[in-house]
Amino acid sequence: MNQNKAYKSLKYSIRQCGEDEIEIRNSFFDGYTRGFIRLLFIGIFCMSLYQNAKYKQPPFFYEISAIKEDFVWTFNKDSEIRPLYEKYREWVQNPETREKYPNEKLQSYEEYKENYTRKPWAKWHIIRTIFHPIWMAFLLFLFCLPRPRGIRVNRKKQIIYAPILNGTYRVAFVPKEGDPLGGVVYSCYGPHPWGGDSLHSLTISIQEEKNMLPSRHHLGVYPSVSSTQSSAILQAIRAYLTEENPEFLKHIKPRFSVWHYIITIPFCNALAIPVPFNRGKADAAIEQALAEWNKKTNNQKQKWFKDIAEEQKIINEELAIKGLDNHTL
Repeated sequence: MNQNKAYKSLKYSIRQCGEDEIEIRNSFFDGYTRGFIRLLFIGIFCMSLYQNAKYKQPPFFYEISAIKEDFVWTFNKDSEIRPLYEKYREWVQNPETREKYPNEKLQSYEEYKENYTRKPWAKWHIIRTIFHPIWMAFLLFLFCLPRPRGIRVNRKKQIIYAPILNGTYRVAFVPKEGDPLGGVVYSCYGPHPWGGDSLHSLTISIQEEKNMLPSRHHLGVYPSVSSTQSSAILQAIRAYLTEENPEFLKHIKPRFSVWHYIITIPFCNALAIPVPFNRGKADAAIEQALAEWNKKTNNQKQKWFKDIAEEQKIINEELAIKGLDNHTL
């Protein structure tokens, strides 16, 4: 892939969050999860289509009919009961009925209606009607599964940070010299949902001293628009942290792009519910991390970057044994 084409493909994985910040898309828990759920929906639709075709009915015909019945018996009982009452009244007033059942008295409409409203199944109609909007909204929520936040790169403060599930933030610092990614551990050959020798995700780990385990983030649009996506993202992060106006910024937007001729990209990523970003909470976490970092001596900072570099070296060597090149400088 040539440089210009690589820059254009970054709009699916990177978005501009302000003058001095970009966000790298989370792939594993974003596009993959949403695409898997939508695939299940398609499978259920196909099963219903096949089953109902035997009876010459459209998909979900019986399910929709049952839902309609619940709503009718909850909000418009008279439309069902009134016709039944008219038939009942004609039957009672029929001369043959009077002759056979002389003691049969014509009930008023309200009395006749109570024969239906007092039955146990009448309450179940109401209960199911209450739950219908709930499960429908839940299915819509699953179909438009919210997009989790990815990692963010702030070039003004020279940090890389990411929210994690417990509501806190992990912050990595950018060294003043050397590789701008010297504060994180990365692999262009991270786990991919479908596995295989040619399918990988970009994995970036952020380690903090007070946390024993690093937070791992699988990044990039799912499924990848190219086999070089991971390398292109790393190069973009380096350029963003070291160059005043990197070329790739001309091709990204405040929103991730989702429309692509590879149909699986919009299938997995379009129509996602936006998740609000708590800027105030993030800034507070960043300032706290910066305050603690600035208390360290230069030797302590250099030791921290050295430990990260050694861990990165081990990963590079392990990948090299498998014939994979993790060096993207």
